Amino acid sequence: MGLAASQARFLCITARKADCEYKSTELAQQKLEITNQLSDISTEYSNAMNATKLVWSNDAVEGDFGLTYGLMMMPSAANDYNPYMITTPSGAIVLNNEFAAAAKAAGISKAGGAGSQAQRDKFIQALVPGGIITQDTANAITKYDFKAELNSNTNAIEFTNASTVNPGGGIEWNPSAGMGAEPLNKSTVSAMTLYDLILSETIGQKQVDWGQMVVGENELTEVEYQNELNRLYKLVNTAQGNEINKDIINQLKRDLSVKESERDALDPNASDYSTQLANKNNEIDQLEDTINNAEKIMDGQYQVQSGTSDEYILDDNGNITTTKVADVYTNIITYLQGDYDTYKNASGRSYVSADNAYGGKFNISGNSLNAENKYNDSNGAEQTAKTTYSIVQNGVINHYAAEISEMSIGDLLSSDIVLMANNQVGSINEFREQIIKLFNSVAAVFGYSASEDLTGQGLNVDEASANALKFAYDMVIGTYLSTRNDPADSGSRYSDSAMTDNSAYQNAVNYNKIGTDSNGSYYAVSLSNMMSAFLTYYENALSGADSSYVVGASPETSVYVTDNSGYYYIAQDDPNAVTSVVDKSADFYDELYNNILEHGWREDAAIDDSEYLESAIKDGRYSMSSLNNDGYYYQTRYNETGYIVEVSDTDAIARAEAEFTSKKADLTYKEDSIDLKTKQLDAEISSLSTEYDTVKNLISKSIEKTFTMFSS
Repeated sequence: MGLAASQARFLCITARKADCEYKSTELAQQKLEITNQLSDISTEYSNAMNATKLVWSNDAVEGDFGLTYGLMMMPSAANDYNPYMITTPSGAIVLNNEFAAAAKAAGISKAGGAGSQAQRDKFIQALVPGGIITQDTANAITKYDFKAELNSNTNAIEFTNASTVNPGGGIEWNPSAGMGAEPLNKSTVSAMTLYDLILSETIGQKQVDWGQMVVGENELTEVEYQNELNRLYKLVNTAQGNEINKDIINQLKRDLSVKESERDALDPNASDYSTQLANKNNEIDQLEDTINNAEKIMDGQYQVQSGTSDEYILDDNGNITTTKVADVYTNIITYLQGDYDTYKNASGRSYVSADNAYGGKFNISGNSLNAENKYNDSNGAEQTAKTTYSIVQNGVINHYAAEISEMSIGDLLSSDIVLMANNQVGSINEFREQIIKLFNSVAAVFGYSASEDLTGQGLNVDEASANALKFAYDMVIGTYLSTRNDPADSGSRYSDSAMTDNSAYQNAVNYNKIGTDSNGSYYAVSLSNMMSAFLTYYENALSGADSSYVVGASPETSVYVTDNSGYYYIAQDDPNAVTSVVDKSADFYDELYNNILEHGWREDAAIDDSEYLESAIKDGRYSMSSLNNDGYYYQTRYNETGYIVEVSDTDAIARAEAEFTSKKADLTYKEDSIDLKTKQLDAEISSLSTEYDTVKNLISKSIEKTFTMFSS
């Protein structure tokens, strides 16, 4: 090869080698960047695996809920009908667009201020156009039914009848709600085991009202009498303790209705009709004033007069009147004490008493219940007989009258109670009717309603449970309370040792029916098995085909729900609980309104966005404000509310995993491509280096040869 050609070749090889080395360096840099990216997405993925979200979890309702502004600020069973307010660090209530529009329409300053019945009602009514509350519910809650509409031009809420609306029925504003008033129990339900049910004050500890078996029209059992007497006594004690509640107001309103009925019943032809009418109207006016003032006391519409220590009622404009609070209490106590005394001492009332104090129709003595029973004989003639019943408890006759009279529904559920009667009760059908009367009183304690109404009592806590109770009741009446007899006829109903030999008793405890003997001498029914059947039928109705419990022909072939001590019954366990949705909602909005007045408010249109809301309360930009046991609202961290729970965000983790897999596959493909190109360049550089050295040697030798030739 000539020198010139070698030099040209050398230059080409040098240039190509330099270019390959540059590309190799470039690929190495690209691979380093990919390695860094792989490290970054691995870190992101690792962090995403720890992602959490906030959920709302309340055992009283089924399932957990995603955290939303509406969930916390609209009354429901999920929040126990108490608002959980979002607040700024200064305590101001954060309102979304709809709530803020209502606050503006009602004239509530952002700094808060003093409230009134009319402003509170405007605030609630102004929530209707935004869909926060329905018009019917708003009207049921408010005394002033302002008509709120959204002005499409100004996008503001306006009241079309503000100058003409008058106070109506509704519910009085409670300025103390959420401001220190005793918190109402608005929890819809409690989850209770059989043990809890037995000990429940509102269910298991209620007395068995034996007198119901023989009670007639216009008659009361002593249990009913004592319950009413205790209720009135409790109202008197409450008022004497300078406290007013809705039960007292309702009792006074009942008294008012009685007085109005008495006025309407006056004889216009009587010579002193005008005097009687005037006196009765005067009584009505005085009672109406007392009710009005009692409602003002309950709502906190009174204050101490300057320069005195006496509290006086305020008028509708907030001015002090001349009516002392102490005098109002005196009037209230007088009315309630009169109700108590009248009820206690009323004459001409027929009682069915367990201690024979109010008549000889029914009593408990020795080892039995004794009753005067009327029945029709085979000729249709009415007959009167003395019937003797025995209470057999766990196979032994109960000989103690006090224990029998104090026996509770919980005893029926926890013991083996059998009721036996001799044939003086009449036919088996008469005995069945007596048991049905007794069962009716027990079923009522569990909340049974013949019309399937939601009562909020016992197990009747929603539409499904109301229907289930009706089904259970009908099944017991139609199936359990039928009869079974047996040819065997031995043993004595009064002998403990021979009790197990009595065929009526055996038929009652061994079969899910009323038991008789072959001669019709004795009738018996297992009240405990009857209650087990009732609760099992109730569970069957709730669970449907998925139920694992059954009422068979006998206890032996049955799988009662009461056999499972861990089964949870959903029940209302507080006798003072608020069960009306309207009353719950009214208290909810009173608590919200009062706190807005106390702390002011701020508008945040983005608060409806769940991600924004969660981020704001997680990082501390906003706090939570929730009701404490002392009746006040306090700011807390979100995880101190009791219902907000931080859980793994499985959706975010799944998204992160899919994204990581996709990115990793893409980067791995790029990395493999770079590795391949790098190997190709390395091979080419190696080849060029060899050729580079060869050409370089040729050039050196050519130069050396040329210098040697010319030097000679």
